[in-house]
Formats: sequence, C-alpha cells, structure tokens
Amino acid sequence: MEETIKRLHRSKLVPALISIVFGIALILARRSAMTVAVKITAGLLLAGGVGCVLMYLFGPVREPMMLGVGVMMALVAVLVWFNDDMVVDLFPILTGVGLACNGLSNMASLGVAGYYKGKWLVILFSLIMIVGGILIAFHPKFVEDALMIYIGAGYAVNGVFDLILLHQVKDALLNITEKVKDRS
Repeated sequence: MEETIKRLHRSKLVPALISIVFGIALILARRSAMTVAVKITAGLLLAGGVGCVLMYLFGPVREPMMLGVGVMMALVAVLVWFNDDMVVDLFPILTGVGLACNGLSNMASLGVAGYYKGKWLVILFSLIMIVGGILIAFHPKFVEDALMIYIGAGYAVNGVFDLILLHQVKDALLNITEKVKDRS
C-alpha cells in the first residue's frame, strides 16, 4: 500500500504543481506564458514529426503516409517555433472564428433536426456564440487578457483540486491500511 501512495504522489503531485505554476504564470505574465506554451507545443510537434520519420525509416511498417505526416509535422513545428508571436496573436482570433462557426453549425442543425422541445434555447445560445465569436475575432486584444486570466485561473484551480484530491486519497489509503492491520 505504501508503494501505491508513493506512485500516486509521483503521478499526481508534480502535474498538480506544474498546473498551479502555469496557471499563475498565465495570470501574471500572460504574453510570456503563452509564448512558452507555444514553444513547448512546437517542440512536442517536432518530436512527433521526427518520430514519424524515424518510424518510417527504421520501423517495420513503411507507409509513405507516415513519412508525409512526419515531414509535415516537423515543418509546422519549425514554422510555429519561429513565428510564436504570430501564433499567440492568432489564438483569440481563431477562438472567435471557431465560436462563430460552432454557433452557425448549431443553427444549421436546427433545420435538419426538425422541431423539438427547447428549440428557442438552441437559437438563443447559437446567436450568443455567433455574436460573441465575431466580437472576439474583431477585438482579439480585449479578449486575449480575459481569456488568458480565465485559462490561468482554471489551471491554478485544477492544480489545487488535484492536491486536495491527492491528500484525501492518501488519507483514505492510509485508513484502509490501518484497518487491514487491525484485522490481522
């Protein structure tokens, strides 16, 4: 049981602390934290691309698609790495476009689905998403700070909850261990 608790600590403690630190960094230094997150994403993308190429070259399966995907991933990673400011600037714009498209998609599905209860709620929320998405896309700087603070708070709260959960699970495991010892 003690090994289980140690394993639990190793698997939950570090990610929880990283989540808290990243969340606080996003709140306090939004631009820098986003740039670091983009660089990390580019590095992971590059590693995945190189991995695909290596699997094609040295692996048992020689699918040309594997080589193509690997090269494309590596190229995108290099582009993202050297244009990290552009990616950070595009993030809120893409979020706005995505929200507007999602709202339009929801409205379009109403015509296909026919009448059902709660149709007015779908229309209302779809319109909110469309208008909100357009506002975000055309005023990204206004939304960028709010979005980063929200995401940062989410990471920080997630890390704190993970630490609380870790503590509760550890206590529960220790109580179970004590009960088993008492029965013996």
